[in-house]
Order: sequence, then structure tokens, then C-alpha cells
Amino acid sequence: MGGSAFSAGDRPLHTPRMPKPVYEQVKRRCMAILRESFSCVACPIEGPGKQDFGDIDILVAWPKKDITSTRDSLRAMGEALGAARIIINEAASSNLALPWPRSPATELDSTNADGDESQEKYIQVDLRICKTLEEMQWMLFKHAHGDIWNILGSTIRPYGLTVDDGAMWLRVPEIENTNRNRAKVFLTSEPAKVLSFLGLPIGGYWDRPFESLDAMFEYAARCRMMYVPPRDPSSSSNDGGGGGADDEPPASSSTGGRQAAAEEDRRRLKSNDRRRMKGRPAFRAWIDDFIPACRQAGRFSDAPPRTTRERITEEALDAFRARDEFDARRDAFLQDRQRETIWNTLIKGAAPEPDRATATGAAVTYRACLVKALKRIVLEGDDSYGVRYEHAFRDDRGFWRFDRVVDFIDRYKDRVGEAAYERQHGRYMEHLKAKKLKAEGGQRS
Repeated sequence: MGGSAFSAGDRPLHTPRMPKPVYEQVKRRCMAILRESFSCVACPIEGPGKQDFGDIDILVAWPKKDITSTRDSLRAMGEALGAARIIINEAASSNLALPWPRSPATELDSTNADGDESQEKYIQVDLRICKTLEEMQWMLFKHAHGDIWNILGSTIRPYGLTVDDGAMWLRVPEIENTNRNRAKVFLTSEPAKVLSFLGLPIGGYWDRPFESLDAMFEYAARCRMMYVPPRDPSSSSNDGGGGGADDEPPASSSTGGRQAAAEEDRRRLKSNDRRRMKGRPAFRAWIDDFIPACRQAGRFSDAPPRTTRERITEEALDAFRARDEFDARRDAFLQDRQRETIWNTLIKGAAPEPDRATATGAAVTYRACLVKALKRIVLEGDDSYGVRYEHAFRDDRGFWRFDRVVDFIDRYKDRVGEAAYERQHGRYMEHLKAKKLKAEGGQRS
């Protein structure tokens, strides 16, 4: 969102920011036309105090006629709105370039739009078809109030929570640095439940824009995970509310100047948040102005913090009944890591690869047979090699007992190697025999 979909390519279009009267006029017209085809048409609540806009975001749901092709429907909507150019995206969305409206009022207002007045101007409209009313409600919630979810996202992220275009999720700590998607466990896609869990009030805040940026900041700061660490000159890696890092914010005891503290806050930001700082003025004001002002006033700087990631995790698992999925996801990941360690370290390490420059072919084959057989016995439960271990390799939860794996390898690797090599040799001899018979059959014919 921001009017940049048509700014690149061979034929870029000029899509300057719209003054508010132009934005309102075009939005009303688009929504009226779209209501002829969809029962539900809505726009997210605008950010506070906005006087110009980069694009118009419109969501639709409940088509009045069955949609046989999403792409065709998006294209038809673009044509109905008079789009000069249409970009069809994934996720049932499109970007439209509509000609700038021609009327005395909009012509007067367009003198305040940025860019060269000699260029033909267009307005970017972003459309999305929602499959269900619930999806539409969530998207309206997630994209309401401009930057509020950038702000809240940076506040709750250190506590293991993520809110995206689909739902609120709880991240599994052991997985998130390796695979962020696999780390996400679903909590809820109901806006009221999200706000309740975050400790944010609902009434009067989600049906109209905030009166000012400060009013939105004060609302976001009511999140029960809001935390502003006192400035610590000896450290540049503390996390904190608005910091956007994934570790729990520590408490420190020193304070300092607001400008230096703001620079410290920026250094703590994740790379995505640093990019948002450049293009999202409200988020930049949160980091550069509101957070340092709170620190200077001693607000939200409890020592220790009011809550922790571990506590929030336990509360979320109970509140959203997600414990079974969370534990299963974590256990499966840890067991996969165990398998990697057993294979790459315990098994391969027990039979170092011979020097191919000096080793015989038999030695190379023996080693390959040994590690393959150990993998099959330990990781796959293969008992066909005639070597049995008196203990189970895994405990009741399915985790491997490394001590038992090491003990088995130390005690039985020679027997396993001999059995595996003998099996391979037998197969090789069978192969030679079959090859010989085939050759003899060809000579007779």
C-alpha cells in the first residue's frame, strides 16, 4: 500500500498522493460500483490525521453471482471502475490505475499533489476478494488505523507473538531462527479475542479513526506487553517495546538523553522494522519520539518487566487451547534435529571417510555399507542385519537417547559393518551372475 505498483517497468504511471477530497470522492465512486456485484464492500479505517493518501484499499466479499474465475472477476471489476491498467496478483488481489478524476474540486485539490503537473495522473486502487466474511473482517482489522499493527507487532514480537494477514500466531522458540513459518502455531483469527489477549479495549476504537497520532500511540501503549527499557549506555542490543527483536526485553537501570536513546532503539530494530521506518512516518514517530518520551518519563519501564515471553506463551497456550499443537510442532522439530545429529555426527563420525588417494576400493565400500546400515538400524528401525540392541533407541516421547545410540555404535559397529559388507558383496555377486547369464543368452541367439 502506498501507490507504487505502477511506478516501475517499461511504462510507469504517475500515481501521486491524493488530497483527502480526491481520495474520498474516488473511494465513494468505487465502492458504489463494486456494490453492484458484491454484497460486502469496505475499506480499512484510515490512519489518524491523514490529509493525503498513496492509494485506496478496498475489500469485497459475498459476490451476488457465482465467481467461476477469480482472475476474470478481478479484471471485470477493474474494467467496471474504468482502470487504465490492471495488475492481477496472487491471493485474489489486484492493483488498478484509475485516471485522476476531472472536476473543478479535484482539479483544485490536485495542485497540492506531489509530482510534475504536466504528467498524466492516476490513482492506485488495491482490490482484494475475500473468500469469507470472516476473512474480510480480519483484513479490515489487520489494516485498520494505518501503522497501528506495525507498532503493535514490534511490541508483541519479543514475547513470541506474530499477527499477519491470516491470524495471530505463537512462535516456537526452538524453531523460529531456523524456519519462521514452521515455528508459527495458530492461535486465533477473531479480532475481539486478539485485542482481549493483548489487553486492549475494543469499544470506540475500531469503528472510526483516532483523533490524532498521539491518541493512537496512547492506545497502542495500553497493550499489556508494552515495555520500554531504561537506556543502558553499555549495551546496544537490549530488546524492548517497539524494539522489534525476538528475545525478551531485559531490564536495565540507567537513563539518558532522548536522542541517544532513540538511536539505541533504532539499532535494536529488526531489518523489516528499519525498512518501515523509512516509509512509514507514524511508525518512525513511534520509535523516534514516543518511545524516548516514555523512557524519559519512566513509563512502561518496570524492572523487571511486567511479563515475560515464557509467561505469555503459557497464557496463550491455555487461552487458545494450542498446547497440543505447540508441543507436537516443537517435538517434531527437535526430533528432526536429533536425526540430523545422529546421522551427521554420531554415525558418520564413528566411521571416518577413508583417504580416497590411498584407500582400497574394499575399504571405501565397507565404510559406505557401515554408515548406511547404522542409519537403517538406528533411525529406521531395520532389524534385518541380525544385530539387535537390548534397549530402545527412543524414549516414551519419541526422542532419541544419544547415550544409547553411542553405546550401540561403539559395541556393535564391527558386527554391523561385517553384515552390511557381506550383504553388499552377495548382491554384487548376484549382479555379476545375472550379467553373465544375460551375455550367454545373447550369444546363443
